[in-house]
Amino acid sequence: MTILDPEFDPDAPAPRPSLTRRLAKSLPLIAIVLVMGLFIGLGGARYISMETLQQKSGALTAFTGRHHVWSLALYILTYIAVVAFSLPGALIMTLTGGFLFGAWLGSAAAVAGVSLGSAVMFLIARSALGDILKSRIRNGGRLARLEAGIRRNAFVCILTLRLIPAMPIWLVNIAAGFVHMPFWTYFTATVIGIVPSSVIYASIGSTFGRVFEHGRSPSLHMLLEPQVIGPLCGLMLLSLAPIAVQAWRARRARIRLGAV
Repeated sequence: MTILDPEFDPDAPAPRPSLTRRLAKSLPLIAIVLVMGLFIGLGGARYISMETLQQKSGALTAFTGRHHVWSLALYILTYIAVVAFSLPGALIMTLTGGFLFGAWLGSAAAVAGVSLGSAVMFLIARSALGDILKSRIRNGGRLARLEAGIRRNAFVCILTLRLIPAMPIWLVNIAAGFVHMPFWTYFTATVIGIVPSSVIYASIGSTFGRVFEHGRSPSLHMLLEPQVIGPLCGLMLLSLAPIAVQAWRARRARIRLGAV
Protein backbone atom coordinates (compact mmCIF):
# COMPACT_ATOMS: atom_id res chain seq x y z
CA MET A 1 0.00 0.00 0.00
CA THR A 2 1.40 3.42 -0.96
CA ILE A 3 0.45 6.96 -0.10
CA LEU A 4 -1.35 7.14 -3.49
CA ASP A 5 -3.59 4.26 -2.49
CA PRO A 6 -7.11 5.62 -1.75
CA GLU A 7 -7.32 3.23 1.19
CA PHE A 8 -4.10 4.55 2.76
CA ASP A 9 -4.65 5.88 6.30
CA PRO A 10 -1.76 8.05 7.60
CA ASP A 11 -3.12 7.83 11.14
CA ALA A 12 -3.18 4.04 11.19
CA PRO A 13 -0.67 2.43 13.56
CA ALA A 14 2.52 1.11 11.98
CA PRO A 15 2.50 -2.64 11.36
CA ARG A 16 4.11 -4.65 14.15
CA PRO A 17 7.34 -6.46 13.29
CA SER A 18 6.91 -10.13 12.49
CA LEU A 19 7.39 -12.73 15.20
CA THR A 20 10.55 -13.98 13.49
CA ARG A 21 12.06 -10.50 13.41
CA ARG A 22 11.18 -9.84 17.05
CA LEU A 23 12.65 -13.18 18.06
CA ALA A 24 15.84 -12.47 16.12
CA LYS A 25 16.19 -9.11 17.88
CA SER A 26 15.65 -10.76 21.26
CA LEU A 27 18.16 -13.59 20.79
CA PRO A 28 21.20 -11.64 22.07
CA LEU A 29 19.26 -10.60 25.19
CA ILE A 30 18.06 -14.17 25.72
CA ALA A 31 21.67 -15.38 25.37
CA ILE A 32 22.79 -12.88 28.01
CA VAL A 33 20.11 -14.07 30.43
CA LEU A 34 21.11 -17.71 29.83
CA VAL A 35 24.83 -17.01 30.33
CA MET A 36 24.10 -15.02 33.48
CA GLY A 37 21.93 -17.83 34.82
CA LEU A 38 24.57 -20.48 34.05
CA PHE A 39 27.32 -18.34 35.57
CA ILE A 40 25.42 -17.94 38.83
CA GLY A 41 24.08 -21.49 38.86
CA LEU A 42 27.48 -23.09 38.30
CA GLY A 43 29.13 -20.95 40.97
CA GLY A 44 31.09 -18.78 38.57
CA ALA A 45 31.04 -15.92 41.07
CA ARG A 46 33.79 -17.65 43.04
CA TYR A 47 36.21 -16.97 40.19
CA ILE A 48 35.65 -13.21 40.49
CA SER A 49 36.22 -12.78 44.21
CA MET A 50 38.74 -11.42 46.70
CA GLU A 51 39.69 -14.97 47.72
CA THR A 52 40.53 -15.98 44.15
CA LEU A 53 42.47 -12.77 43.62
CA GLN A 54 44.61 -13.52 46.66
CA GLN A 55 45.14 -17.17 45.71
CA LYS A 56 46.11 -16.33 42.12
CA SER A 57 47.96 -13.09 42.87
CA GLY A 58 51.40 -14.60 42.30
CA ALA A 59 50.47 -16.19 38.98
CA LEU A 60 48.67 -13.06 37.83
CA THR A 61 51.54 -10.70 38.61
CA ALA A 62 54.04 -13.08 37.02
CA PHE A 63 52.00 -13.31 33.80
CA THR A 64 51.48 -9.54 33.75
CA GLY A 65 55.20 -8.97 34.19
CA ARG A 66 56.06 -11.25 31.25
CA HIS A 67 53.20 -10.20 28.94
CA HIS A 68 52.26 -6.69 29.98
CA VAL A 69 50.47 -5.63 26.77
CA TRP A 70 48.67 -8.95 26.30
CA SER A 71 47.59 -9.08 29.92
CA LEU A 72 46.21 -5.54 29.66
CA ALA A 73 44.25 -6.45 26.53
CA LEU A 74 43.00 -9.68 28.14
CA TYR A 75 41.90 -7.77 31.23
CA ILE A 76 39.91 -5.24 29.17
CA LEU A 77 38.29 -8.01 27.09
CA THR A 78 37.36 -9.91 30.25
CA TYR A 79 35.87 -6.78 31.79
CA ILE A 80 33.88 -6.12 28.60
CA ALA A 81 32.44 -9.65 28.81
CA VAL A 82 31.60 -9.27 32.52
CA VAL A 83 29.66 -6.05 31.88
CA ALA A 84 28.10 -7.11 28.56
CA PHE A 85 26.77 -10.32 30.13
CA SER A 86 25.73 -8.45 33.31
CA LEU A 87 27.81 -10.79 35.48
CA PRO A 88 28.50 -9.91 39.12
CA GLY A 89 32.01 -8.78 39.97
CA ALA A 90 32.55 -5.33 38.45
CA LEU A 91 33.98 -3.98 41.71
CA ILE A 92 36.43 -6.90 42.01
CA MET A 93 37.46 -6.39 38.39
CA THR A 94 38.32 -2.73 39.00
CA LEU A 95 40.26 -3.60 42.17
CA THR A 96 42.12 -6.26 40.19
CA GLY A 97 43.00 -3.72 37.52
CA GLY A 98 44.56 -1.48 40.16
CA PHE A 99 46.44 -4.42 41.65
CA LEU A 100 47.88 -5.59 38.32
CA PHE A 101 48.53 -2.32 36.50
CA GLY A 102 48.66 0.38 39.16
CA ALA A 103 46.16 3.08 40.02
CA TRP A 104 46.23 5.14 36.80
CA LEU A 105 46.66 2.47 34.12
CA GLY A 106 44.34 0.16 36.05
CA SER A 107 41.61 2.77 36.27
CA ALA A 108 42.00 3.61 32.55
CA ALA A 109 41.68 -0.09 31.67
CA ALA A 110 38.63 -0.40 33.93
CA VAL A 111 36.97 2.61 32.31
CA ALA A 112 37.60 1.08 28.87
CA GLY A 113 36.16 -2.28 29.93
CA VAL A 114 33.08 -0.86 31.62
CA SER A 115 32.34 1.65 28.86
CA LEU A 116 32.69 -0.80 25.97
CA GLY A 117 30.82 -3.55 27.81
CA SER A 118 28.04 -1.11 28.66
CA ALA A 119 27.86 -0.01 25.02
CA VAL A 120 27.36 -3.63 23.92
CA MET A 121 24.63 -4.17 26.51
CA PHE A 122 22.96 -0.87 25.63
CA LEU A 123 22.78 -1.72 21.92
CA ILE A 124 21.42 -5.19 22.64
CA ALA A 125 18.81 -3.85 25.05
CA ARG A 126 17.79 -1.09 22.63
CA SER A 127 17.36 -3.59 19.80
CA ALA A 128 15.40 -6.07 21.91
CA LEU A 129 13.30 -3.69 23.99
CA GLY A 130 12.92 -0.64 21.75
CA ASP A 131 9.88 -1.95 19.88
CA ILE A 132 8.13 -2.61 23.20
CA LEU A 133 8.57 1.00 24.24
CA LYS A 134 7.51 2.32 20.83
CA SER A 135 4.24 0.39 20.98
CA ARG A 136 3.51 1.82 24.44
CA ILE A 137 4.46 5.40 23.54
CA ARG A 138 2.36 5.35 20.39
CA ASN A 139 -0.70 5.48 22.62
CA GLY A 140 0.62 8.59 24.41
CA GLY A 141 0.02 9.08 28.10
CA ARG A 142 2.36 9.19 31.09
CA LEU A 143 4.96 6.80 29.67
CA ALA A 144 5.32 8.90 26.53
CA ARG A 145 5.87 12.05 28.61
CA LEU A 146 8.40 10.26 30.82
CA GLU A 147 10.34 8.94 27.83
CA ALA A 148 10.36 12.38 26.21
CA GLY A 149 11.66 13.97 29.42
CA ILE A 150 14.47 11.44 29.74
CA ARG A 151 15.48 11.90 26.11
CA ARG A 152 15.65 15.68 26.53
CA ASN A 153 17.98 15.25 29.51
CA ALA A 154 19.66 12.00 28.46
CA PHE A 155 23.23 13.12 29.12
CA VAL A 156 22.44 14.46 32.59
CA CYS A 157 20.42 11.36 33.52
CA ILE A 158 23.14 8.88 32.52
CA LEU A 159 25.95 10.97 34.00
CA THR A 160 24.12 11.27 37.33
CA LEU A 161 23.45 7.52 37.51
CA ARG A 162 27.04 6.65 36.59
CA LEU A 163 28.40 8.91 39.32
CA ILE A 164 26.45 7.02 42.00
CA PRO A 165 28.83 4.23 43.19
CA ALA A 166 26.06 1.91 44.39
CA MET A 167 24.06 2.06 41.13
CA PRO A 168 24.24 -1.34 39.35
CA ILE A 169 25.91 -1.03 35.95
CA TRP A 170 23.59 -3.57 34.31
CA LEU A 171 20.46 -1.77 35.46
CA VAL A 172 21.53 1.53 33.89
CA ASN A 173 22.50 -0.26 30.66
CA ILE A 174 19.11 -1.92 30.28
CA ALA A 175 17.12 1.16 31.32
CA ALA A 176 19.03 3.34 28.85
CA GLY A 177 18.48 0.81 26.08
CA PHE A 178 14.77 0.76 26.81
CA VAL A 179 14.63 4.52 26.23
CA HIS A 180 15.71 5.45 22.69
CA MET A 181 18.42 7.94 23.60
CA PRO A 182 21.27 8.69 21.14
CA PHE A 183 24.14 6.21 21.42
CA TRP A 184 26.95 8.77 21.60
CA THR A 185 25.14 10.76 24.28
CA TYR A 186 24.85 7.58 26.34
CA PHE A 187 28.44 6.48 25.68
CA THR A 188 30.02 9.88 26.43
CA ALA A 189 28.09 10.25 29.70
CA THR A 190 29.05 6.68 30.65
CA VAL A 191 32.77 7.25 30.07
CA ILE A 192 32.81 10.51 32.04
CA GLY A 193 30.64 9.15 34.85
CA ILE A 194 32.66 5.95 35.30
CA VAL A 195 36.03 7.69 35.71
CA PRO A 196 35.80 8.93 39.35
CA SER A 197 34.73 5.63 40.94
CA SER A 198 37.21 3.69 38.76
CA VAL A 199 40.09 5.87 39.99
CA ILE A 200 39.02 5.40 43.62
CA TYR A 201 38.65 1.61 43.42
CA ALA A 202 41.76 1.07 41.27
CA SER A 203 43.76 3.13 43.78
CA ILE A 204 42.56 0.80 46.54
CA GLY A 205 43.48 -2.22 44.42
CA SER A 206 46.98 -0.85 43.84
CA THR A 207 47.67 -1.33 47.58
CA PHE A 208 46.82 -5.05 47.50
CA GLY A 209 50.38 -6.00 46.60
CA ARG A 210 51.65 -4.81 49.99
CA VAL A 211 48.74 -6.53 51.71
CA PHE A 212 49.57 -9.86 50.02
CA GLU A 213 53.28 -9.50 50.81
CA HIS A 214 52.47 -9.36 54.53
CA GLY A 215 50.35 -12.49 54.25
CA ARG A 216 47.13 -10.64 54.91
CA SER A 217 43.89 -10.89 53.01
CA PRO A 218 42.24 -7.76 51.59
CA SER A 219 38.66 -7.28 52.61
CA LEU A 220 35.82 -5.24 51.22
CA HIS A 221 35.70 -3.69 54.69
CA MET A 222 38.61 -1.59 53.41
CA LEU A 223 35.96 0.37 51.52
CA LEU A 224 34.61 1.56 54.88
CA GLU A 225 37.85 3.21 55.96
CA PRO A 226 37.76 7.03 56.25
CA GLN A 227 40.17 7.62 53.34
CA VAL A 228 37.80 5.66 51.12
CA ILE A 229 34.45 6.72 52.55
CA GLY A 230 35.39 10.39 52.12
CA PRO A 231 35.90 10.23 48.33
CA LEU A 232 32.84 7.99 47.92
CA CYS A 233 30.66 10.45 49.82
CA GLY A 234 32.12 13.22 47.69
CA LEU A 235 31.22 11.19 44.62
CA MET A 236 27.64 10.85 45.86
CA LEU A 237 27.44 14.62 46.23
CA LEU A 238 29.05 15.07 42.81
CA SER A 239 26.27 12.94 41.31
CA LEU A 240 23.83 15.71 42.27
CA ALA A 241 25.83 18.35 40.40
CA PRO A 242 24.40 17.65 36.90
CA ILE A 243 20.85 17.90 38.27
CA ALA A 244 21.70 21.13 40.08
CA VAL A 245 23.24 22.65 36.94
CA GLN A 246 20.22 21.60 34.88
CA ALA A 247 17.83 23.17 37.40
CA TRP A 248 19.92 26.38 37.49
CA ARG A 249 19.85 26.67 33.69
CA ALA A 250 16.11 26.06 33.60
CA ARG A 251 15.58 28.75 36.25
CA ARG A 252 17.70 31.28 34.30
CA ALA A 253 15.76 30.49 31.14
CA ARG A 254 12.47 31.15 32.94
CA ILE A 255 13.83 34.43 34.30
CA ARG A 256 14.93 35.55 30.82
CA LEU A 257 11.55 34.67 29.36
CA GLY A 258 9.85 36.61 32.13
CA ALA A 259 12.00 39.65 31.44
CA VAL A 260 11.12 39.69 27.74
